[in-house]
This record gives sequence, structure tokens and C-alpha cells, in this order.
Amino acid sequence: MSRDLDRMTVAIIALGDDPVLLKILETWFVEEWADWYGPGQPGDAREDLEKCLLPNARLPRCLVALDGDSRPLGTVSLRDTSPGSDLYPGAWLTALLVHRDFRKAGIGIKLIAAAEREATRIGFPEILTATATAGSLVLRRDWQQVKTLQSASGPLDIYRKALGPV
Repeated sequence: MSRDLDRMTVAIIALGDDPVLLKILETWFVEEWADWYGPGQPGDAREDLEKCLLPNARLPRCLVALDGDSRPLGTVSLRDTSPGSDLYPGAWLTALLVHRDFRKAGIGIKLIAAAEREATRIGFPEILTATATAGSLVLRRDWQQVKTLQSASGPLDIYRKALGPV
């Protein structure tokens, strides 16, 4: 498939604006994080995503990046639970995932920026994340590393970014 990723139009919407996307994201979650969401594992991707559809909940929230034809490219969530949320309560950027066909095209950065805007919009003064793999992305958005945790799967760096006034 030929496409110019650098010129791709990307729109970011809330999952609640197109809940049909839930099934696609569920498949992506199971494929990407099989150790958590795979068969016989403790996570339930559908349940986690359905929580993002609750109309009156401040968190969790799920955002989806779409191309010009409304095909999903990636996703990110805001939650109040994540490794480290017991130390730093607040809005946590989680489940940052760009489909493998669209990686290295700036979509992850756009999703992070959208999560920052959404956290600001719903009244959080800062946003946090715990990651073993996306540190370089959040650093490009001026996040600061605040701690490293040891998890069962290895070290996780915790990053924080102060957000502007609502």
C-alpha cells in the first residue's frame, strides 16, 4: 500500500464519538499487549475501553487518531490508575499505541499532545505517564522524568508535565 505518511491528514476524536472503533482497538490491545490482554491473562481490553464510553465519567478517556478516510491510526487513554498512580494521583497517559503500519510518522506525538489538551480541558493541572518505551516521545513534548519504578517486567520511568490553566 503506497501512502505519504508525512502528508497524512490526522484527526483525533474521542472514542465515544465513534464507538464502533472499540472492536478494532480491542483487537489492537490484545495483539500489542498479549501478556496483559491475551487469552488467560488478567486484563480485559473490551472492559477497559468500554469504561471510556461512560458519559458522565471524568476518567477514563480514550482518544483515537483517524486518517482522512476515518480509518484508525492509533490511540491513547487518560486514566486515574497506572503503575505509579499510588504515588502521584491525577491524570495518567496510558495505552499509547500507533498501529504498526503507521509508526514513525508523528502520530504518537499528536496523540500525546491531544491527551495533554484533554487533561487540561477536564481540569487537571498536570499529566503523568509510566513507560519503558515511550520516554523519548514525552521528552520531545517537554515532560520531566520524576522517578523510576521497578515492575515485574522491568524498570518503568515516570514522567510528568505541568499543564496550562484551564
